Amino acid sequence: MVKKLLIFLLSLGLAQGLYAQTGLVTGRVADGESGKPLPSVTVKAGTQQAFTDAEGIFSLSGLTPGGLIMEFSLPGYAEVVQQVTVSESTNLGTIKMLPSGIAEVLSGGLSELSISSSDDDDASGQNISGLLSSSNDIFVSTAAYTFGSAYFRMRGYDNDLGSTYIGNTLISDVETGRTTWALWGGLNDATRNKVSVNGLAPSSFSFGNLGGVANIIVRASQHRAQTKLTYSLTNRTYTNRVQITHSTGMMDNNWAVTISGSRRWGNGGYIKGTYYDAWAGFVGLERKLNDAHSLAFTIFAAPVRRGMQGGSVQEAYDLSGTNYYNPNWGYQEGKVRNARERIMEQPVLILNHFWKASERTKLTSSVSYLFGRTGTTALNWYNSADPRPDYYRYLPGYYPSTGPKPYDPAIAEAYAERWKNDVNARQINWDNLYQINYLAKNQGKQSRYIVENRHSDQQQLSLTTFVNHEINDKIRIDGGAEYTRHTGSYYKILEDLLGGEFWKDVDQFAERDFTGNENILQNDLNNPNRIIKEGDRFGYDYKLHQGSATLWGVVNFSTPKVDYYGGLQLSQTSFFREGFMRNGRFPDDSYGAGGKHNFFNYALKAGATYKITGRHFIEGNAAWMTRAPNIRNSYLSSRVRDAVIPELSSENIASGELSYHLRAPMVKARFTLYHTLFENTNEINSFYHDSLRTFVNHAMYNINKVHQGVEIGAEAKLTSAISFVTAVNLGNYRYTNRPSAIITVENGSQPDIKKTIYSKYFYISGTPQTAASAGIKYARPRILFADVNVNYYDHIYLDFNPERRTSSALAGMAPGDDRIGEIIAQQRLPKGFTVDASVGKSIRIQRQYFLSLNLSVTNILDNQEIITGGFEQMRFDFENKDINKFPPKYYYYFGRTFFLNIGFRF
Repeated sequence: MVKKLLIFLLSLGLAQGLYAQTGLVTGRVADGESGKPLPSVTVKAGTQQAFTDAEGIFSLSGLTPGGLIMEFSLPGYAEVVQQVTVSESTNLGTIKMLPSGIAEVLSGGLSELSISSSDDDDASGQNISGLLSSSNDIFVSTAAYTFGSAYFRMRGYDNDLGSTYIGNTLISDVETGRTTWALWGGLNDATRNKVSVNGLAPSSFSFGNLGGVANIIVRASQHRAQTKLTYSLTNRTYTNRVQITHSTGMMDNNWAVTISGSRRWGNGGYIKGTYYDAWAGFVGLERKLNDAHSLAFTIFAAPVRRGMQGGSVQEAYDLSGTNYYNPNWGYQEGKVRNARERIMEQPVLILNHFWKASERTKLTSSVSYLFGRTGTTALNWYNSADPRPDYYRYLPGYYPSTGPKPYDPAIAEAYAERWKNDVNARQINWDNLYQINYLAKNQGKQSRYIVENRHSDQQQLSLTTFVNHEINDKIRIDGGAEYTRHTGSYYKILEDLLGGEFWKDVDQFAERDFTGNENILQNDLNNPNRIIKEGDRFGYDYKLHQGSATLWGVVNFSTPKVDYYGGLQLSQTSFFREGFMRNGRFPDDSYGAGGKHNFFNYALKAGATYKITGRHFIEGNAAWMTRAPNIRNSYLSSRVRDAVIPELSSENIASGELSYHLRAPMVKARFTLYHTLFENTNEINSFYHDSLRTFVNHAMYNINKVHQGVEIGAEAKLTSAISFVTAVNLGNYRYTNRPSAIITVENGSQPDIKKTIYSKYFYISGTPQTAASAGIKYARPRILFADVNVNYYDHIYLDFNPERRTSSALAGMAPGDDRIGEIIAQQRLPKGFTVDASVGKSIRIQRQYFLSLNLSVTNILDNQEIITGGFEQMRFDFENKDINKFPPKYYYYFGRTFFLNIGFRF
C-alpha cells in the first residue's frame, strides 16, 4: 500500500510538472557593514526555505510566480523582509544584513541560560523549544527566549520528541532518548547557526520528529570569517563568561578553520549553593578537495562541575524566608559545599564528507563518536539519622499532625526557631557528619555518611548519510540512513568517606528485613561483604546497550498553487542490559548479559501547503508512527535486575496540525491548531515507600495521552523601526485512560505488586499549558535595539503521585469522607506574569572593528511567587491518610535577573 501511495504521489507530481510553471529565485547575502558573505542564512518564502552556502549564495525553487514576501534571518543579525516579484528565474543580487544587538544577546546568552537553568537530573525539564531557538518563526523564537524561563515545553512534549543533530549527526542519551545540550554549553558562537524545522514539517536532513528537528551547523566554511571576543556578566546559573572565537572562512588554500573557547564560572548564581565551573573548547577543520568533495573534522568538549538546586516544601521556604531555599548545600569549615554536584566530561568527535555529485544532487555523510564521563553526587548514610535538612521529621509542621502525643507546641516552636536562626539546622551540617564518622572510625566501624557519585557515562557511535536530489524544479527527493550504537555505563563510585575509614557493600534495607541471611543482603554475591574505599565501585554496576538503524525518504512536490510531500521511515531498535554484579535479591537475574528486546517501527507522514496568494498560505501536516520505548521506562529496576515491564511494546502516535500563515510587508503571523494522541507509553519512578520501608520502583504502563491546542504568533510593524510582537499557546495536555502499574521492591522483601492508577483526565505536568507574551520591539540598525515584553503563564499542574490514585490509598475510608477529594485531586499551581526587557547597541570603530553592548533584564518586577513546577512526594501516609505528612516540593521562577553581554569582533 505504501509503495502504491508513493508511486501515485510521484506520478501526480510528474503530471503536474508537465504543465505547471514555477519560479526560481537566486541571490547572495552579505554583511551590510563589512561586505563579507554570510553563510547559513535562512532564506524563507512562504513555507519553503533554503540556506546560503559558504559564499553567501542561495537558490530557492518551486515558487509561485508573482508577488511574495521573502525573509532572511541569521542569529546576530536583524531580519530582512523583502517583497519580490517571482518570474521563471529571478536574481535578487546582494542582500545586505546588519548586526542586531537584540539578536546578539538572545542568541548569545538567553537561549543557553534557559537550557542550563534546570538543575534536575530529569532532562524532560529542558525545553524542547531550545533546539529551535534560531527559528525565524515568531511563536517558536518567543517560546525559546521568553517562555523558556518558565520551563515551557512546546505542545507539552518531552525533550525526546524533538531531535537535535549537530554536524549532521543525531546526539541523544541512551537511557532517555533526550538531547543533553550541556554537551556544547558555552560554545554559542561556534554552534549558533542552525537549520530548524518546527512541528511535523519536512526537513532535508532527517525524517523529523513530533516536536521539530534542528541541525546545528559546525562546518567551518559555514561560519562567517571573523574574530570575536565576548564577556558576559549575569546573576543566573553562573556569574561570568568569557569567550573567544576565530573563523577563517574558506581560505585560498582550500582550508577553513574555526576555533572557539570559553569559561563560565561563579561562586553562586541566583540560588545559594549553586556554584559553577565550566570550560569549553571547539575546533573545526574543513578541507575542500575539489569542487565536488569536501572533508570536515570537528571536535568539541564542555566539561562542567556545578552545584545543583533542590526543590523543597513550602514550609521550608517560609521558615528560611525565601522561595529560593536550596537544601543541597551547607558549610564545611566555613566554606559552602553542595552535596549534589553535576560533573560532566563528554567530548564529541565528528567527521563529515560533503559530495556535490551534480547541480541537482548532494550527498552528505557523517561519522561521530561521543564518550566520557557524567555523574551526579549525593549523600548516602547507614543506620543513622537522615542528613537532609528539610527531612519531614525536622520540620515544625510534622509535630502537630503526626508527632509525639500529647502534642507539645513547644517542640514545634523550638524547631521553628532553630530553623530560622541556625544555618546548620536549615542546611547540611557537614562538620557534624565528619564528627559522627570520626567516632565510628575510632570504634572500628564503617562510615555512617558518605558522598557517592552516580555515574551515567555515555558512549555513542553514529553513522549518518543523506541525499538531496532534485528531479526537476518541481520534484525533490530527500532520503537517508542512520545507524547508532549506544552504550551507557551506570555505576556508583564512593566519592568521599567524609573522614571515615570504609564502607560495606550491602543493602541496609535487606539487612534489616532478612536478619541472618548473608546472601540476600549482598549487592554483589561474587564479592560478598566487600570493603569499599574512596574511588571504588559499589551498589550497582551495569551497562545498557542499544543499537538502532533507520531508513527514511521524503518526496516533495511544488506546483504554482500547492506544495505537498509524503514520507516513510522504517527503523529497527534493539537493547539489552549487561550486569557486572550478582545482586543477592535477584541472583539469577542481575549478572551477565540479559535478554534482547527488539522493536521494528515505522512512521508515515504527509502534508500540503495551499498558496492562496504569495502572502497567504494554509499548511497541513499529519503523521502516524510507532516508536520503541526508551530504556529508562522499560526496565523495572535496571540497577539490580534484568526484568522489564509487562507487555513491553512500541508506543503508537498519531498527530496532525493545521496552520494559516500570513507573510506581508508589515505583518508576519502564524495560527496553528495541533492534536496528538499517544498510546501505550510508559513511566517509571523510584522512591522510598513508607509502608514497605524500602526503595521501590513504580512503573506505569499502557498510558494514553492527548496533547492538543492552539499556537499563535504575530509581528506587526507599526513604523519602520517599531514592531508589535505577540505569541500565545493555549494547550490541553491530559492522560486519557487508567493505566496499569507494577511496583517492584528493591530489597526483595515483597513480590511485585500490580495496581490500577485512577489518573484519567489528569493533566500533564511540568509546563504551563497556557502561555502568552505581548511586546514592543524597537530596531534601528547601527543606532539602538530594544524590546519589552509582558508574559503570562497559567494552567501549570503539579506532577502527581500515582500511589495516591489507587484503591489501596483509599482503603478503609467510608464513602463521603472529605479526605478522599483531597487525596485524589491534582493540584493546579497559581498563574503569574512577568515583564522582560532588552536593550543593545552596535558601534562601528573605524572600518573593520565592531563593538556590541547588550543588556537584558528578566522579571523586572521581581515576581517571586510564580511556581514553575514541582512534584508530590512519592511517599504517602497510608495509615492516617494525611497528605500533609509528605507535602509537595516546588520550584519557583527566578526573581529579577540580568544578562550583560559585551562583544568585540573584527
